[in-house]
Amino acid sequence: MLDLGGKTVRLSHCRGKANVVLMFGSVTCGATATQLRAGKPSIRSLYSRYKKKGFEFFLIYTREPHPGENIPQPTTIEERAKNAARLKQEEKVNFPILVDTLDNAVRNAYRGWSNGIFVVDKAGMLVLRSSWTHGPELAQILHDLHASEKAQTRNELVRVCYSERLVGLVRNKKISASVHRRAGHQAAQDFVGLLEAEGKIG
Repeated sequence: MLDLGGKTVRLSHCRGKANVVLMFGSVTCGATATQLRAGKPSIRSLYSRYKKKGFEFFLIYTREPHPGENIPQPTTIEERAKNAARLKQEEKVNFPILVDTLDNAVRNAYRGWSNGIFVVDKAGMLVLRSSWTHGPELAQILHDLHASEKAQTRNELVRVCYSERLVGLVRNKKISASVHRRAGHQAAQDFVGLLEAEGKIG
């Protein structure tokens, strides 16, 4: 994938060197903005905490879930990169953004949703796969992964366990509304239609 400077970044280069956090997102995704700015903890703060502890974070910029007249669905990779740069600036993304292909090859390979998140350890093993980014869940995973690596360096016994869970994430209405206004009136109207179709309130 290309970063915002046009440089090719291969995640395989992290193998054996760093644990990798892959967050999918876009400028018209309210969940992306919410978790970057206001997650408890925010993804930006988790990056600041773990960047010197053997973790690399990347935001994979993918399709617009709520395009509007101000931010339409890109038809070229240059347009998508421009939207990614806007996300970086407006949401103060403090870690690298990589731009997915127009056919969303990376998102499709990971079977990710518009704001999915994945953690891959240094050995290349998938440690977390979540359909939505959730700061508290990611914080726990990073803490546990870092603690287990430290224990292994001391030659302590570390048990690997598998777990599954469902988490109900409540939408931040204020941030979500601001993101849809940023995209344009049509995006806001479309989102209201989605809520109505599901029988939900704003």
